[in-house]
Amino acid sequence: MIWLLIYVLVFSLVDLRTRRIPNWCIVPILATGVIAHFPGSLELWLACSLLLFTWARDWMGAGDVKLWITVLWVLPVEHSSQALLMMFISFLLSALMQLLWRVIQSRSITNSVTPAAWRTIPFVLLCWYVH
Repeated sequence: MIWLLIYVLVFSLVDLRTRRIPNWCIVPILATGVIAHFPGSLELWLACSLLLFTWARDWMGAGDVKLWITVLWVLPVEHSSQALLMMFISFLLSALMQLLWRVIQSRSITNSVTPAAWRTIPFVLLCWYVH
């Protein structure tokens, strides 16, 4: 799990700096995860579908969704049954942190697009803590 945390930290910083996560950073790890864990669980497919839905509605950027899906697929199998619940908890906690940060900075709470790859960090930490 430590390598996954380092991976997420690095590409969260890349996203914060460039507002982009290149495909060459994501695709090899995603392919490895899919090959290792195919066919996956129902929860995994549901979580990936929900992430793709958020991208289709412009609620999340494509790079953020790619990173989330990659993290979900490379998680150890014992985490996949609780991935959806932990994903929702992580989104809730990170959304509250982001709202608090915007209030502290006196910025608009709505209609503000910000990089969201950093939201995978609480998710990985939560998965690590639970197992």
